[in-house]
Amino acid sequence: MGDSMPQRFLDANNTHDGGVSVADLFTLDGTLEDVAAGVVCEGREAILAFMAQSEQASNDMRMTMLSELVNGDQFAIEWEVAGTNTGAFGDLPATNKPYRFRGVSIGRLDADGKIK
Repeated sequence: MGDSMPQRFLDANNTHDGGVSVADLFTLDGTLEDVAAGVVCEGREAILAFMAQSEQASNDMRMTMLSELVNGDQFAIEWEVAGTNTGAFGDLPATNKPYRFRGVSIGRLDADGKIK
């Protein structure tokens, strides 16, 4: 895994370990909001559940960094994700078709370097 928070975030998403690596980047009461999915996950258990569901929907998902910015306790990542929709996501059934889209993740870190 890389040294910067943006690289650690992408590496954790690409691990496919049921969300454990992603959840480990957050404080215990941290918040992960996925605006596109309309989901707000507050706390480790909610983050784990959402990441596990995401991995189930696409078991070959791969995030690639396009750009990153780190400034003090803040970071931003422009990324692209690609994969195959191999499983259901909420009420949406699997299509077994490839997908690709771009997105941005932003965050703030606590004194220990965990995402708030």
